[in-house]
Amino acid sequence: MRRYLLSILLLVCPALARADTGTPRPLSPDATRSVGLERMWFTQLSLDRGRGRIAGIFMHVSGIQAHTVFQITHDGKRYVFSQRDRDAFGKEIGVEGAKKQAEDKAQEIKKAHENTGKADAEAPAIETFVVPKITLYATSERGGVHALDGETGRTIWTTSVGNPLYPTTPPAANDKFVGMCNGSTIYAIRADDGSVVWTRPAVGSPGAGPALTEEYMFVPMVSGQVETLLLEEPNRPMGIYKSFGRTMVQPVVSSNSVAWPTEDGNLYVGLAHTPGLRFRMKAADAIESAPAFLSPDKICATSADGYIYCLGEQKGNIIWRFTTGEPINHSPIALGNTVFAISERGAMYAIDVETVAERWVATGIRSYLAGNEKRLYCLDTRGYLAILDTATGSRLGGIPAVPCDVPVLNAQTDRILLVSSTGLVQCLRETNLPWPVVHYKIEPPQKTAKTQPKTGPKTDDKSQPPADTDPFGSPSGKTTSPPPAAGPDPFAEAAPAKP
Repeated sequence: MRRYLLSILLLVCPALARADTGTPRPLSPDATRSVGLERMWFTQLSLDRGRGRIAGIFMHVSGIQAHTVFQITHDGKRYVFSQRDRDAFGKEIGVEGAKKQAEDKAQEIKKAHENTGKADAEAPAIETFVVPKITLYATSERGGVHALDGETGRTIWTTSVGNPLYPTTPPAANDKFVGMCNGSTIYAIRADDGSVVWTRPAVGSPGAGPALTEEYMFVPMVSGQVETLLLEEPNRPMGIYKSFGRTMVQPVVSSNSVAWPTEDGNLYVGLAHTPGLRFRMKAADAIESAPAFLSPDKICATSADGYIYCLGEQKGNIIWRFTTGEPINHSPIALGNTVFAISERGAMYAIDVETVAERWVATGIRSYLAGNEKRLYCLDTRGYLAILDTATGSRLGGIPAVPCDVPVLNAQTDRILLVSSTGLVQCLRETNLPWPVVHYKIEPPQKTAKTQPKTGPKTDDKSQPPADTDPFGSPSGKTTSPPPAAGPDPFAEAAPAKP
């Protein structure tokens, strides 16, 4: 009996040890403070860790929803007054109410100084911050969908879609809708409460998560097709773009465009608010990562041929290209007037957008997480959180063995998201930056008298075909040449098919 029990313990204890060491844990406050960071919040997503993992996570920074806060910093203390604060009757005080409270507090501090004999003391300065609404959406392999407040980590809602036995794609979102695919079914969910608005079968097998603009959902297929759906009227046929090569990367959107790459080295850029393609660029090798938009009118892409391409967003003209000499399968990062790219061998390049000069190269970097004008936060090849100086690329510090096996590239704000495949999500920020620094957000389109989107292209956009052409089929009537691009005819082989 003793031998039998001993054999059971020898079998069970290593398994328990592996399970314990494999469970990610939140970073300690001491570990983050030692490098000038603060853990804002952490949470565990509602998923069965024994049966599924996170499929993907998406950050949405609203271009129309925000709130204003007023901040006073005095004597090592910080006083915050938000328009969302409530009065004694439970009603929000609004912007004017928050401003008045801040002014009253500043006068109170000034009076306190006068009472202590500092008659010439001035009231402390009041800083104003407009904080956009930031929401995180996560999907699990079993079809679970989880919405989190990006600044507090509070759960907004949870739901599930589709069949748990079918694969689920990463989500995408705008201010009204959240989109994802489960199996070959497309789902649109309300962003405010998580209720399913509509479902629709896809034209093929989705190769990646969708992309959402204000009006449309773009769903990439393994076959190379990209299905376009009108969010408010999903049964209204819009069109299908045909791409050369498989589309296995989630498209990205800007205020005016949507872009997606293919494994054959093609980069397609279409219109965001009306059907139509802008251009197609052909690289010498596969493009295995999403491109990046550089405000106000540029787009950057990386390729396995080792080049970083910078293109004009409107016409696709190659402004410049820079070779690293190594394959690149990581998305480029556009931050200020610098483009960062990480090669397959772990070298991170910083390229000046204006001069196309190499500013610096840092080695041993695997993924980019977030950054600002002073610091960059990355994962290195050992799984450590590496902190780099933005100007020189030198290492300023790091945190060993962070629980982050699902790197989330945050090019929109300075918030650092550490996500594990088992559902642990942590948000870090710099200690001296309590409010998010927004680098880039998608502005909503300008509304005209007719807010209903049209199926045909607008005639006032010079980058689109004239009104008597069909963007999804052969031109009828007069024919016009497409905009110039990197190639003899960017639409000759990849014109979208007529629905």
